[in-house]
Amino acid sequence: MEVYTILFNRLLSESAKQQASDLHLSVGSIPIIRKDGRLIQLEGEKIIEQEVLVNITNSFLDEREKKVLEEKRELTTVKILGGKFRFKINIYYQRKLLAVSLRLISEALRDLPSLNLPAIVANFTKLASGLIIISGPYGGGKTTTVGALIENINNQQKKRILTLGKPIEVLFVSKQSVIEQREVGVDVASFAQGLQYSQHEDIDILSVSNLGNELNEAVPLLLEIASSNCLVFMELNADNVIRVIEKILGCFPTNKIEASRSLLADVLNGVIAQKLLPKVGGGMAPAVEIVTVTSAVRSVIREGKIQQLQTVMQTSADAGMVSMDKALAILVQGGQVTQEDAAANYHNKSDV
Repeated sequence: MEVYTILFNRLLSESAKQQASDLHLSVGSIPIIRKDGRLIQLEGEKIIEQEVLVNITNSFLDEREKKVLEEKRELTTVKILGGKFRFKINIYYQRKLLAVSLRLISEALRDLPSLNLPAIVANFTKLASGLIIISGPYGGGKTTTVGALIENINNQQKKRILTLGKPIEVLFVSKQSVIEQREVGVDVASFAQGLQYSQHEDIDILSVSNLGNELNEAVPLLLEIASSNCLVFMELNADNVIRVIEKILGCFPTNKIEASRSLLADVLNGVIAQKLLPKVGGGMAPAVEIVTVTSAVRSVIREGKIQQLQTVMQTSADAGMVSMDKALAILVQGGQVTQEDAAANYHNKSDV
């Protein structure tokens, strides 16, 4: 067995042993893992050399992926490594040298109760149409949440479900529902193409993730699909509800902004913005901001007064809404996270 293969298998095994969520390898640096939200150098390991990292990546990439990496200087893929570990892998260059980040994907789909999310989240699975946005930073748990929502439907309802992603992270097995999964760049050429195809198919639920630089092109299509008899789950990289709405509306040209606000107000049914914080005693605790779309929320969106959503969240607890500051305060008061870890994520520190 090659030296680089032995090294890579050892790093994967050590990451799994320490229950790390991520493994980061870059030329000129010691391997680093992320455990319970914090970065830790792997003791006893040597600095990674360029030749070693090139050999490691070449060992699991196919010829198509190698070509994409060479042309675009960046690649995201999903692979089974070490015989049993499934990873989402981002390969890129920094200072003209190779770097690799690997995120462990749990094989077991989580159920909604185990995620410790607000109870109102389960109601989103009962909707027949409209748009539900699940947002958060990288590593915030949004993919796990979407997987749990879809699996909940899969276990309890007879629906035809389509997932569209780049790459496919969560794998489903059809149960009560029929689930099809398409990978952009493999099964369809682009998100736009995949979404256009879906408009001509018998689909009850559509789930879209990792839109990346196709966001502007995809969002108008997603709103159109959500306005028909289809429920859309959309993952988005944004750390709070206000930023989510701004990001969606920013996908439209200025001359269409009023019409886009009206369309979004009509089809949006809920927004979840979540973060994972280090939990006292180990593990991670979710802080979850939620907007359920009431008449007040629709009015705020139509009028373009997006900042007023903070006030609406604070005064609409009876509708299941929770602001991020409130969610963080609950975690601190319950002794689940420290004041220091929560403080970095407060929206309005003076109020807290």
